[in-house]
Amino acid sequence: MESKSSKKKLVQTRRLDPAALSARPPADPKSRRQAVVLGILLLVTALAYGNSLQNQFTFDDEVVIARNPLIKRVHYLPQLLASDYWAGARDPASTPRIRMGLYRPLVLLSYAANYAVGGLSAPGYHLVNVLLHVIVSWLLYLLALELGLSSLAALAAAILFAVHPIHTEAVAGIVGRAELMMSLGVLASLWCAIRGRLGWSLFAFALGLFSKEQAVVLPALLVLYDLCVGKSFAGGLLSGPTARRLVSRYASYILVLAVYGIIRWWALGGASSPPTFFLDNPLAYLEWKTRLLNVVMVAGRYLWLCLWPASLSADYSYNSIPLSNSLLRMDAAAAVLAWGSLFGLAFWSYFRKPHVCFSIGFLMLTFFPASNLLIPIGTIMGERLFYLPSAGLCLLIAAGCDRLAREGKTMSAAGLVVLSILGITLMARTIMRNRDWSDTERMARSALKIVPNNAKIHSILGRLAKDSARWDDAIEHFRTALKIYPDYSRFDVTLNTNLGISLFEKGHLTEGTRAFERAVALDPGWSLLHYNLAFAYARQGLNRNAEAHYRQALRLNREDPKAYTGLGYLFLNEKRYEDALAAADEALKQSQDYVEAHFVRARALRAIGRLQESARALERILILDPTREAIRGELEALRASREAVQATGRPAHGIPAVPVR
Repeated sequence: MESKSSKKKLVQTRRLDPAALSARPPADPKSRRQAVVLGILLLVTALAYGNSLQNQFTFDDEVVIARNPLIKRVHYLPQLLASDYWAGARDPASTPRIRMGLYRPLVLLSYAANYAVGGLSAPGYHLVNVLLHVIVSWLLYLLALELGLSSLAALAAAILFAVHPIHTEAVAGIVGRAELMMSLGVLASLWCAIRGRLGWSLFAFALGLFSKEQAVVLPALLVLYDLCVGKSFAGGLLSGPTARRLVSRYASYILVLAVYGIIRWWALGGASSPPTFFLDNPLAYLEWKTRLLNVVMVAGRYLWLCLWPASLSADYSYNSIPLSNSLLRMDAAAAVLAWGSLFGLAFWSYFRKPHVCFSIGFLMLTFFPASNLLIPIGTIMGERLFYLPSAGLCLLIAAGCDRLAREGKTMSAAGLVVLSILGITLMARTIMRNRDWSDTERMARSALKIVPNNAKIHSILGRLAKDSARWDDAIEHFRTALKIYPDYSRFDVTLNTNLGISLFEKGHLTEGTRAFERAVALDPGWSLLHYNLAFAYARQGLNRNAEAHYRQALRLNREDPKAYTGLGYLFLNEKRYEDALAAADEALKQSQDYVEAHFVRARALRAIGRLQESARALERILILDPTREAIRGELEALRASREAVQATGRPAHGIPAVPVR
């Protein structure tokens, strides 16, 4: 028997033992497994989307991010939080502010954070998208576990989701971040609600709502889960305990939805919705029966792209998808059969396989807001819109794999090989598709191979040709777009502006001016359009019209040095040298290094005899742009004039200005 002193000594020894001090409780196997799964998803996503980090800004990335002043300055942040998603598509000082009925402030804040860290370095934006996609895939795995699927089946669903090429538009296209953040919010909110973490669930729900409007389906998903898996309605919907429990469960989400609606109303100035143009979504202009048939047909295309993602396009606007008014068409009949089969399977599995019913319901509910079924949206089809709905298909496939395993038909080596080949094939297609998103021109040309009769793609290629000074190519693409859709010029500001510039550069002044006039008529509140039209009038000697539109551009945006400088050039041509000098000075107040304003100032000063100041303005131009050799010659001529004036003693006033270029 041990003495008390020996026991005391033993206790002290244990307390001082370094091994005992550093001991840790064993890690939770479940947490360890989830960490391993997260690592696997990070690896496969990196393999699938790693090459997207090399891509540049493409398509809408250029407008929403690269040319968006609202994300680049801190003093614009309050306006960013109270603006439409597309507000940065024009000058922030222009009025009225652009309103497209989209309110996604958290996505814009994420772009501003990206810009604060790395400026306009595209890889940083792409990296954030890839990491968000990893998190969404992991949340899908956690949700699959909550539905009662095995770890292997849940992992299969998450990997399939992570590598599927239909998601490239959402992941490789930076503006697809709205889909990623919305999906993250919805899945996180649903998982937290299932786990009983109400506070975190509401927070995630708000994150999804302020990222994209599609998150409004979350309360419906909760009801779906309670119906299929939770069986919360088992006691009868009208029974007192059940009704009280349901009210307490859903009331908080309805409150968050109401607060979101109020903030959105305030930010957008009303209950605005995205405008729907025929070019973008011809479904909105069909009689309801025909529209219903074509909605189902387009929905069938989404399912087909999930099954066979060989022909992917960045745009499906008019005339990419031929509309139908008959079920006898193969694609229409196949779509009705496919979606009808899903409805039938959901109904059959409600009592037998609730997780199957939930998976199909998840697909349908999350797709419903983007389906054009009741409310037409801004596009007839977009692969990014199927990002979250496709999670339901992945869950459905995982449920099928899980059923085979639970019935004793364990996945054999051959089955694992088949799944591996499928995953590798999808990953390879995703890697190839990422290359199409490397830049806008490659993306547009890849789309044109799939949808050659797409008027918008031809317009985009025309703009790219215009930006590269390939004027003939630009005009050809614009005219092809107008041939496909003759009414294009009646509503699209961008096409008219770019067409006008291209025509002007080729010497077609009258036709180019008409294009500028159409652009101004479509959007009279945009200062840049008035500047373009003023420039066109000035080139044709219509000085009074030019001055009116320069001044209108300045009324809309008093911070634009180009408009002041254009006005200055106009005054030089009219020999109104004092007015030209005043306009140049105003331009330099907005931008001290604006070369053209120094040019106008130098010539105005020379014309009124202030030769020394004119010489300093020319010297400033050479400091800002040393490549302007013509300025050196002009500066030498000016110095010679000064010496002549000093030698003769005659006043310099009246020395003619060098003709304005």
